[in-house]
Amino acid sequence: MRWFQLTSLLFVLSACDVTTVREEPSAVARNQCGSSDDCAGGACIDNECRSLTTAFKTLLFEVIPPADGSPIAGVQFLKTVTDLSATGAALDLGLVAQIAGRVRTDKEVTCGPAFVGKTPDGALATSGDSSVPAVVSLIPVSNVLGLSTPRAIASSELLASTYYGFSMNVPPGTYDIYVEPGRQVDQHCPLPPRFLRGNVIAQGGSLPLLISLPEPSWFEFHVEWPLADDALSGWTVDMLDPTSGRVLSTRVPLALSPKSRTDYVAAIPYNPVAIVDPTAIVDGAIPQLKDEMIRLSPPEGLAAPTILMLRSALSLFTSGKGTLQGFEALPTPVHVRAQVTAQNMPTPAAATVQLVARKITGLTEGIFASFVRTVPVGSKGLVDAYLLPGEYDVAAVPDAQLSSDSAPKATSLAAATGSWTIPSTPSEQAGKVIALIAAPTVVGTAVDATGDGVATAQVQAVASPLSVQSDALQGSLGAITFVPRASSATVLGDGSFSLSVDPGTFDIAVRPNADTGFAWLVAPAVKVPKDGIGLNRITMPLPVAYSGTVQVTGVNAPRAVPGALIRAYLYMKSGEYTADASSADSVLQVAETRAKDDGNFTVLIPAGLQRIPQ
Repeated sequence: MRWFQLTSLLFVLSACDVTTVREEPSAVARNQCGSSDDCAGGACIDNECRSLTTAFKTLLFEVIPPADGSPIAGVQFLKTVTDLSATGAALDLGLVAQIAGRVRTDKEVTCGPAFVGKTPDGALATSGDSSVPAVVSLIPVSNVLGLSTPRAIASSELLASTYYGFSMNVPPGTYDIYVEPGRQVDQHCPLPPRFLRGNVIAQGGSLPLLISLPEPSWFEFHVEWPLADDALSGWTVDMLDPTSGRVLSTRVPLALSPKSRTDYVAAIPYNPVAIVDPTAIVDGAIPQLKDEMIRLSPPEGLAAPTILMLRSALSLFTSGKGTLQGFEALPTPVHVRAQVTAQNMPTPAAATVQLVARKITGLTEGIFASFVRTVPVGSKGLVDAYLLPGEYDVAAVPDAQLSSDSAPKATSLAAATGSWTIPSTPSEQAGKVIALIAAPTVVGTAVDATGDGVATAQVQAVASPLSVQSDALQGSLGAITFVPRASSATVLGDGSFSLSVDPGTFDIAVRPNADTGFAWLVAPAVKVPKDGIGLNRITMPLPVAYSGTVQVTGVNAPRAVPGALIRAYLYMKSGEYTADASSADSVLQVAETRAKDDGNFTVLIPAGLQRIPQ
């Protein structure tokens, strides 16, 4: 069991008179005071100016123990604290859940699946029970807030030559479980993937975790192809969950019906998404189930669209069977050559260009299709691709990184986004140009309450989560969400800083070292246009200090966890802080520290957020 002994010091939002100490122009700025008279409205505590009231009632704490080989090493623990004003409150992280389990077939599956392995005959040794090889992923539901929460992945192995089992260490919480059975020798006994939502892992875990693979559901999919030209040979069909983009079926080749050269057919085995614990669905944290989507995919390398359709729409009149109507011809691709240039000059620039079709010409109205192409562009800046006629969103990301303190700003080019229209004729097209402009800069001056620069503090910009929310379904089809890039900078002796970014919306933070006594200055949702932005003169907020101990229970007594990484986040809704965690749409990091050798820590929370006029 992990505990924080959390002690809060209340703070006010007004600034205090902070003394900045420099022994030389490049010295580290520090928050120091001799008495509370130096901290107007605040208090001088441990020779540092602090605030006396709290503006933030709710915080999310993230704790990651160090990689020391213990069962909890590297495990991410998350805990919401809803009353930070309670002096001496304990932050209970709970026991790590040591999960062990099996993936097994239900008793109604009697056909005996065979799996590809390393044995001479290509098949894995069979188990003594109904367990099967599989890859099991536990995906934290907290991913929806934009917090980087690693999933736990384990492969089941043959244990004692009797059964396939897996084990993993995860913190308590709510997880989606995705199971991918091992690659099968053939499809005489198909076992599709299974996606289970709303799995609650309690303190101490659930031992064992038994995951059943049922007898699959079946859908008979047809495509009427009047041209009878074998154009759909080599195409495949599978089924997706539209919410997560996860594959729910085995991939089946589309084949001509033995009775007709115009009727293609595929029998798709699949497992519908299942919610394990409906009580885990709180305020939409786990989206309601949606109808499965059938994906018809062309052979790899063929310039053709991927067709998507709702299973229920196809089987409107016949359960378990349906025919795709209106897909009667393939658009003819055109050969497109374009140029990526630098700073509105003919100078070529290396980049990666992604094109995502918004509309494809030549498809029957009502056919939902996807077409994505990612084209690496070398030093000559040439884009060479076969594209379908239609309208595209285009993004070009330079290969050269943005300038930072260690790279000259002359090399900085910003990513470019735009739209293209590709006509059906001529078959060879050229002349389009993607002009990469100089990267905009974010400049400002960070000072303490006395007006002195906060020398050596690090300035970082991170794309705001709401501005880069991705569509899981499009991601499964190959589309990559464009995330604006940013460099980092160091605050100079006079407080000035400058960093290069792509145009976009960023959460910008000035991060002094933890031992300086300053809290972070955090400015959320700063919109940076193509010509850059000036933050002008910004004053560091007063800190409030929360002290505690990271410890884990042992056989006889709790023991400290030295070196644990501790991060603090605010819950945000539409760019504003909210104390209601259930209504938040993202989180914003506002502090970071590490536990000392005895497990004790102090984390400094800023008095408030910095708002930049837009």
